[in-house]
Amino acid sequence: MIKNSIFIEFFEQIKNFKDFEYLYALIKSTVAPTLKDLKLATMMNLKNGNRALKDLWENNKTLIGDSLGLDFFELKKGENFVLVYFFKKDKLDKKLSTSKVSEFLNLMGYKDCRQVYDYLNLLKNRFNDSCPDEIGVFLGYPLKDVIDFKDRDKKTCKCTGYWKCFNDEKSSRKAFEKFDETKIIVMRSILESY
Repeated sequence: MIKNSIFIEFFEQIKNFKDFEYLYALIKSTVAPTLKDLKLATMMNLKNGNRALKDLWENNKTLIGDSLGLDFFELKKGENFVLVYFFKKDKLDKKLSTSKVSEFLNLMGYKDCRQVYDYLNLLKNRFNDSCPDEIGVFLGYPLKDVIDFKDRDKKTCKCTGYWKCFNDEKSSRKAFEKFDETKIIVMRSILESY
């Protein structure tokens, strides 16, 4: 419950931020596990609503990416939203070049991909109808869980957090906890600086 109250307090506080500061705080807190090298990547859907987050992103994306020290790639874009993938290119390149991940992605149709942006462009093309199952690889989820997610109707989910865990529940819960702790640290630092 303490954790939930911290998240609630953070979102209540940043409501008072100016638009750019709000967007930056929202992104920085969400991508915290990626910033701290705990998670391969983070995906965020930025929408125009009470605040024009998509438009703010469009006008400030280079500044935000540079300030965070993260690479980004827009996986899908509509009139009022943009789905942004935040990552560190060197970390993603290393992950994609591991033999098990490479073999899995080859089976999923990525065999002609050689560089990070080849993979991301193909992934983007697969977002046309729905979120492709292999997105878990690009977010750094355990490969066994990504594979089992494809057969989720036949598998038993042991726990759910940042992903659906079908295998090592203890390790997954520990990762979820670490991701949340990292977000809380970043949220507190954001609130202290304003």
